[in-house]
Amino acid sequence: LERATGFYCYNRLERFKIKPVSVVADDSWAEELALAAGKEEIAPLWLRKQDSSGDARAKNEKLLKWLEENGVWVSEESGWNQAPHPLALATSTFDELEGEDSGRGLVARRAITQDQELIRLPSSLCLTKAKAQEAGLLESEDENEYIAIAKLLVTEKEKGENSFWSAYIDVLPSLEEISPTFAWENLDALQGSPCASATRSMINKLNMEREQFAPHISKQDWEWAFSILFSRAIRLTSASTEFLALVPYVDFINHSPFSSSYVGLEDSKALFFWDPQDEPPQVVLYSDRSYKKFDQVFISYGPKSNADLLLLYGFALDRNPFNSVSVVFGANQQDPLYNEKKNFAESNGRQIANEAFPLYADRFPDEMLQYLRMLCMNKAELVKAGTTQLADVDFSTIISIENEITVLETLKAACESALLNYPSKDKKDQPPPAFLTRNLRMATRLVVTEKRILTQTIQAATRKAAELR
Repeated sequence: LERATGFYCYNRLERFKIKPVSVVADDSWAEELALAAGKEEIAPLWLRKQDSSGDARAKNEKLLKWLEENGVWVSEESGWNQAPHPLALATSTFDELEGEDSGRGLVARRAITQDQELIRLPSSLCLTKAKAQEAGLLESEDENEYIAIAKLLVTEKEKGENSFWSAYIDVLPSLEEISPTFAWENLDALQGSPCASATRSMINKLNMEREQFAPHISKQDWEWAFSILFSRAIRLTSASTEFLALVPYVDFINHSPFSSSYVGLEDSKALFFWDPQDEPPQVVLYSDRSYKKFDQVFISYGPKSNADLLLLYGFALDRNPFNSVSVVFGANQQDPLYNEKKNFAESNGRQIANEAFPLYADRFPDEMLQYLRMLCMNKAELVKAGTTQLADVDFSTIISIENEITVLETLKAACESALLNYPSKDKKDQPPPAFLTRNLRMATRLVVTEKRILTQTIQAATRKAAELR
């Protein structure tokens, strides 16, 4: 049953008598897990079930050795002015909240305190635009950072073992493992979602940039490079510099929208006159909270919607507090105030005919409400406000009961129209998630969560309009 379903089965009465299991992460990590048997700090099931042999562990060890050779402390032992490294690189991880595999990840080897420094490595180990320029890969100094690093990544991958970053590149996931929507062969599962049009736009952009800047690189390699960049690149900022980078080891930390671990870039400072004066800045990872031994350590990729996550990172979350769905609004050209509204909207950086706003499950964006109050305003309400200019009206507050009801009805109609774009499938007609491919599972999660937001917005707008009446 375990082999067929992926579920772990054992006698409930013996769950506190777990035998030592061979587990892989790095160094003596497997031994530590084995020694934990019979103690309170039992490793989670997904960690105990990892295969302790094979290519994955060898690649992890190769990466750790490369880091050590380049001055990064990843040893579980103490050193001169060095605490034991608190993390382990697991060959595979599991998101227990979402019930999904999440690839390699960083796990707490021992208890971690809030704001603790987790790792520090020189920025010279990162893949950056500056490294691409050193390699003579840039056509001009103004070349986009993403394009520059993509060319560097593909070039270094082609070098194989001769690349300085071979140990890092060997552990990077494949395009199929990441599976961003711009690499999907079929977008039918995204029907109705704004993610579908965003994906088509991304595909066109990547194709044009490849033809313009890297026609010698295959479409497959170009998409792989950008899937790595979109899902792993970090913008590093210090007091003296800022740049985009692929940061080896650090970028294996997985995403949680509830995490606030952070990566910093610190300028090196010589403490004594004999210390090197030109050391590169240091990339430092800090913990957002305390972690128990064996906990997976997370970072947030930012307040991203499921559409953004699926497009760029290849996954969607059922529990995403930042999830949103875009809804488009526009003015009727027959409106007597159309020209005034058009000029006013454009003066504030908005379009009058086609303006999109994100809808959230728990709130109406204030910018959207102000836009709709302007959009729904008529001449009588403008006169009542004692002005002839829209710029003199305060749209941050309710204009009138009638205007606010029209705003809510417009919002409701827009959501109902958006819902019609999604396929209307009965849950009974859909197979259980376990029987779907990963891409279909993620697309279904995206569509379901977006439709949920639209439905909740319709209910909230209807309720609020009834209260005003």
